[in-house]
Amino acid sequence: MNNIENPLVSVVLITYNSSKYVLETLESVKNQTWNNIELIVSDDGSTDQTLEICSNWLTNNSSCFNRTQLISVPENTGIPSNCNRGLRAAKGEWLKTISGDDILLENCLSDNIEFSRKFPDASFIVSDLNQIDENSDIITEKAVNEGLIYFANISSVKNQLKAYIRWPIFLNVPSFFCKKEIVQNIGYCDENFWIYEDTTMVIRLLEKGVKPYYMKKPTVAYRIHLNSISRNEKMNNKREIEAYKIFQKYRLKHLNFFNPFDVSVYYESWLRFKYKGLFGYKGVSILRKFSFYYWFMRLNGVKTY
Repeated sequence: MNNIENPLVSVVLITYNSSKYVLETLESVKNQTWNNIELIVSDDGSTDQTLEICSNWLTNNSSCFNRTQLISVPENTGIPSNCNRGLRAAKGEWLKTISGDDILLENCLSDNIEFSRKFPDASFIVSDLNQIDENSDIITEKAVNEGLIYFANISSVKNQLKAYIRWPIFLNVPSFFCKKEIVQNIGYCDENFWIYEDTTMVIRLLEKGVKPYYMKKPTVAYRIHLNSISRNEKMNNKREIEAYKIFQKYRLKHLNFFNPFDVSVYYESWLRFKYKGLFGYKGVSILRKFSFYYWFMRLNGVKTY
């Protein structure tokens, strides 16, 4: 039951062929210092031992939670559909999604709830990440995200939306913590996009006037490994195709031909999605330097742009 002092937090664990790491993820949820937790595992047609591992673990540990649920489907449907099944099943006031290869730091939920009490208007919270390798050893503690720091310093939601449209910054997605009602209000994840479910969700939240708040504290250990969708080179072409479709559906309508920064974004998008190069040479890194927005971001301290 939700209450002001001890709200129910729904942890939605998203899995697909996650057998190598999912036990670590499950244990990290169990070890939370926050004690009012609903755990939902949503599996997307895994072909390894993920379902068996999760089912056995939930049977042995269900008493540690307010409620548990295991959702499965016979075939892979993509990340957004998998997320949506878990999110729709959640009954908590707050939602915390986590992938089956990442780890919640033990104070993750408590820190987010405490932050929301200090900032009562915060219904969407992002935070810092620790980066870990395949062996769960720390690569970087509290990894610096220049784009997130730049974005968080923008005061108004309107200007945050414009900044995100121009550059869909990685907002430390594994750290997302939000109220269920704001996800319901935008109709959950856009299931037309299999990879960049976070980008479309952030845009639609910003369009609704929801401001992301930044907590300068790590809450999640984000695993860096070659088999993840974000780093799998075999997925590069699919990622680019989907990124272009998102540009057309969500970003283009917010750009203005009479704004020099927006024109720069058109130019950079053309370089990324349409420019084929000359004589087998593209030289995009050089051509990007003709963009006003490129230099604007560099002058604002975002060297990784």
